[in-house]
Amino acid sequence: MLSSDPLFWLLAIIGVIFTGISKSGLAGGAGVVAVPLLALVISIPEAAALMLPLLLIMDVRTISLYRHAIKNYRSIATIVIAGLLGVVIAGSAMGSLPTESLQLILAILCISFALWDQLAPILAKLPGSAMIWGTFAGITSTLLHAGGPPISIYFLAQKLEKQQWLGQAAIFFAMINFSKLVPYTLNNSWSTELLLTSMALIPFALIGVSLGYRIQKLISQDNFMRMCRGMLLISGVSLLVKL
Repeated sequence: MLSSDPLFWLLAIIGVIFTGISKSGLAGGAGVVAVPLLALVISIPEAAALMLPLLLIMDVRTISLYRHAIKNYRSIATIVIAGLLGVVIAGSAMGSLPTESLQLILAILCISFALWDQLAPILAKLPGSAMIWGTFAGITSTLLHAGGPPISIYFLAQKLEKQQWLGQAAIFFAMINFSKLVPYTLNNSWSTELLLTSMALIPFALIGVSLGYRIQKLISQDNFMRMCRGMLLISGVSLLVKL
């Protein structure tokens, strides 16, 4: 039983708070650590199902904090369409696609981008980059709740102002996470115990979002960009460790 395991609750609280901080303060790149942490004590599908309701709550709260900074809705529409395509692809493959292979690819991308500063200008010039990274984010988000790094790669290349970045990311993931309810339901991912556990973790989700919002106010644009690259590196390493 999840509720009787102290290690589970410790890892869950840490993962949820860190994900909340990542969503509202560090552009989502660090949110990938939650599922790997939980997967130390429960299965990846259970960890993903447990986190989804919490992610939706975090998304709504983050949008309320950054709605004033969202300016380019056309750009958001493009990556949302791409992300929904990724959800459909991943949803149709849930249960059969090798998670380890996807984790390895994502880890390599995260680490490569974090350590290679010249990659951003190249990505910015790629035709269809919004579709490429949006689709990949939809796939990795559906399977691992690890859509933050691909979207961070795209947003870094676009050189967005930090609050605009955070606002656009919040809308993107709200749409993607809401759509993920369909494949998760079709694949029988829910249980009463998981849903009750998610409800118990809601206060920690809100605490994490609040902390992230305060953190981003204390750092400059340049430091923000450095932290995003740092979060990509941490995300990539955490995925490799889990393999």
